[in-house]
Amino acid sequence: MAWRPTRHLIEGELDNTTPGKVTGWMKFAGMKNKVTFDLQGNFHRDIRGAKIHLTGEGRELDLEAVGDMQGFSEVQHGDVGDITAGFPPQDYGSNVYVEWYSEANGRVVLELEPEQIRIIGTPIPWIESDPISREQQQRNMGNFLAGMSRELGAPAIVCHARLIASDPTFSHFVTEGGEIVGEAKDVEPPENGVAFAFVRLFAMPEMAEYGSIEADKLLPKDAAAGKAG
Repeated sequence: MAWRPTRHLIEGELDNTTPGKVTGWMKFAGMKNKVTFDLQGNFHRDIRGAKIHLTGEGRELDLEAVGDMQGFSEVQHGDVGDITAGFPPQDYGSNVYVEWYSEANGRVVLELEPEQIRIIGTPIPWIESDPISREQQQRNMGNFLAGMSRELGAPAIVCHARLIASDPTFSHFVTEGGEIVGEAKDVEPPENGVAFAFVRLFAMPEMAEYGSIEADKLLPKDAAAGKAG
């Protein structure tokens, strides 16, 4: 899971005028003090080398936000993820997307509307910069998932060159050709070699659903310690 405190953001400012570094602050509903930033990395090419000012819809006197933001560190150290205003060149997407990997809180994501971001200063001409490394971003995500899996006590497994954190609510792995390709829960006792279960394939998580599956493709997680790594 990632922190997604978009609705509690009041305002903030991030500064990438120093290459390889993003600093700044944000104010969130439910937090007494501003959150300060000292991150390694750069914005995407559409806003690299500039500052951005963000405005949100958070309200100062929001009692629900106090609980939602509990545990969120006032000092955010870590690595920049994908931070873009969605302007051309659209190396990541056409929306305002602010992501970082915090040493204290893991992955944090803000998704905003175009009218909620203001560019301060002049970005470096995009033609003079290289796109953000997708390999580095995959490593950032992999490190985050591995850390999350350690905290959950669930294994992190490699599937098609992606690091996946297994959901501890699922009781079985789904295997294909000797490889772990998904996981299952609510597994009913098999009949004639076929079981009924809720199945999620890592390659198609949005297609998770109840259905029949060959029993020999289900591997209890407590028996898989030596096969997941």
